[in-house]
Amino acid sequence: MPDFDTSVAALVLNFGEYPFHQGSLGVIRSLGSVGIPVFAIQRSRFIPSGASRYLSGKFLWKSDGKNVAHFLEGLATIAKKLDRPTILVPTDDLSSILIAENSHLLSSQFTFAQPPAELPRSLANKRSLYHTCRRLGIACPATFFPESREQLLDFAGAARFPVIVKAIEPWLAPRGAKSTAIVLSRQELLKYCVGPPGQDPIQSFMIQEMIPASVSVDWCVHGYCNKQSQPIALFTGIKFRSYPAFAGPTTLGQAVRNDSLEQQTVELLGAIGYRGPLDMDYRFDKRDGRYYLLDFNPRLGAQFRLFRTADGMDVVRTMHLDLTQRTPPIGRQVEGRKFVVEIQDLLASRVYIRNGALTFKEWYRSIRKIDETAWFRWDDPLPFLLLSLHLPWRALSRARWLSILGRQPKTVPVRAEDTCPSKREAVAPKQPAIQR
Repeated sequence: MPDFDTSVAALVLNFGEYPFHQGSLGVIRSLGSVGIPVFAIQRSRFIPSGASRYLSGKFLWKSDGKNVAHFLEGLATIAKKLDRPTILVPTDDLSSILIAENSHLLSSQFTFAQPPAELPRSLANKRSLYHTCRRLGIACPATFFPESREQLLDFAGAARFPVIVKAIEPWLAPRGAKSTAIVLSRQELLKYCVGPPGQDPIQSFMIQEMIPASVSVDWCVHGYCNKQSQPIALFTGIKFRSYPAFAGPTTLGQAVRNDSLEQQTVELLGAIGYRGPLDMDYRFDKRDGRYYLLDFNPRLGAQFRLFRTADGMDVVRTMHLDLTQRTPPIGRQVEGRKFVVEIQDLLASRVYIRNGALTFKEWYRSIRKIDETAWFRWDDPLPFLLLSLHLPWRALSRARWLSILGRQPKTVPVRAEDTCPSKREAVAPKQPAIQR
């Protein structure tokens, strides 16, 4: 294990809607276990990752991050309270975008990877990513961007279903809305895209060809590029299951070296001048032997702990070494390593089995010899226990709302607390309602 600079802390950012984010916990455990102080911004004192023994402290901040002025004000407050060199670790797209676009203001307070200011937004935006792929000759699925209801109706009348519907800017999607969904019919497509009366969200979505699972293999790439846009850490693996099923983040994956995919990714990263952590999804089409780029997330991936080298290096440890002017060791990934997100994979497996894509015997075989789980860890059990308490409560609350309202309720955010006796904390400025 290399010599980390433990005087430089890490601050984990996540302004996404989902509070149970295993990527944040992965950062806390990965860096905290080698002696690096790790702090996190959280909306509630009861978020499971906040109970980790490897977390040095948390800042309770009920914000969606969409107000730039308050985002900068809050980080300035946190920087003063930390009063130490600190690396920013974004784990959602919006955090990565805001850091890049305001790097000239944040660089005096924090250390972080600095890609071109406009690049993270361009990559996270599905429309601009599609046009980037077309410009550079990168394979991507056929995609349609409806501009009006008439165009949508024409497409729906001639389309071959199922198709994939994605929010072009997922971080702007309405609360509770799915950012990615498989649509099976014309009626479902019109209902999903048109939305409620008085609203016209058509131009906020795109419709993408769905490469059938029977002729494809899903791959993921995680890595980190230094300031010369050189990928000093790059890992490839197979995505076996996801949640939501067939169209969501990885719930079961395995590290598998893929030289062809690695070379394709290196060429893309060099062409766009990328710097920092990355998480990319590809789909290999057996019919033409091509890897189709589905998503480029310009930040640390939630499943980055699937990958590590023989000497224990992963993406976030590589980033910390690079940003503290240390030379990260170059090593090959551990082949065959398997990673599972426990609860989500159980939910996903039920759908896969019900749809005939998985048998019980295959499921049992797939979860044998798991190398790392997202939540459970013997030396750090509290996050998993807290997650186990959260899920039944959320299910009961949802059932209660459904019985009262007769429909799916909007997500009700948890009110941030001012103090927490178990951890050293601070509260960032409270954010006003976003004006749209």
